[in-house]
Amino acid sequence: MKITSLAIAAALLGGAATAQAQTAPAQTAPGTLSPAKETDTNSPDVAAANRDVAAQAAARQNATADANADLQAQYAADLAAYDAAVRAHHRAVVRDARRHAHQQHAYADAMAAWRHQVYACRHGDNRACKAPTPDPARFW
Repeated sequence: MKITSLAIAAALLGGAATAQAQTAPAQTAPGTLSPAKETDTNSPDVAAANRDVAAQAAARQNATADANADLQAQYAADLAAYDAAVRAHHRAVVRDARRHAHQQHAYADAMAAWRHQVYACRHGDNRACKAPTPDPARFW
């Protein structure tokens, strides 16, 4: 029990020493600016550094805006190409559907003519018996 208390006390003291070490002010190396001058916003060095950082940020923002504009233009072009492809496909589908319907009607008309021909042949019309089978292409 006594050893546990000592271990806890040592851990608490060690944590306090670490916390003090972390909050100690930074030491400046010889020949550098004093801590007061480093945080002085009226200093010419700080103003120049701020201008450099602002210029770099503006350049990055302009580059990003240019890249976004290029990407937006490419997206618009891709979207227009896709829309054109969809419209072309729709026209092809409609054209194929019309052609298929026309073929179906031609075949149905040829079959109706064939049925009339068979009926006439079975009822004694020799000319209908000798006639060729109707061709659906002639009903196109």
